[in-house]
Amino acid sequence: MTHRSLRLLLLGALGVAFSLALAACGDGGVGAATPAAAPSSPPVPVFPSDPPRTFKPSSEPATHQSVARACRTADTSATITLQPDLSKGSTQVALVQLTNKSKNNCAVNGRAAISLANAAGDTVDVTTSNVNEPGKAVRITLRPGTSAFEGIKWTTCDKGDASCPAGNSLRFNLDAATDGSFAKLSAFPPGEASDITMKSLRIGTLQPSRQGVVAW
Repeated sequence: MTHRSLRLLLLGALGVAFSLALAACGDGGVGAATPAAAPSSPPVPVFPSDPPRTFKPSSEPATHQSVARACRTADTSATITLQPDLSKGSTQVALVQLTNKSKNNCAVNGRAAISLANAAGDTVDVTTSNVNEPGKAVRITLRPGTSAFEGIKWTTCDKGDASCPAGNSLRFNLDAATDGSFAKLSAFPPGEASDITMKSLRIGTLQPSRQGVVAW
């Protein structure tokens, strides 16, 4: 084989190899690795949103117990009972029972003022002092028909003496120091005698029970 023939044979082989290479590039190449697809993310669950809340004022009544208003003189009645067993010499003792006669609760905290009145219904001036006996005053809520109690003590005098205050009835008052409504008297001298004499008067505090109220 001549050199010319060998050269032509090599050129032909190179041409075939080149053609095969071009074909492989054109169709992506035989056996070429296919790029892997990126893994897909799992679907995110979608939850419905809560509906907007609407706040409305409650129609339920308040649970706090209302505070009873203060008792007035007109809301109450009083019975004053003389205590002969506790009265000694010129010192007289009586129990005051103050009762709520209204249809509503009311409260007392302190004492009912007591004053002496004469046959004409006029207030008689008596030296009066308030004492924390049998103890300090406490707030007491009186339901209709219920009572609170206080003790009073006074020093008697000779009604023949012009300076001796004398009368035949007693008033009670929650709104002022004198006057007010007339109390019902029990075990006192008859009114027509005007034998209630008071040189000085001491008034104790209202308590929820009569026990010990006059023991001072």
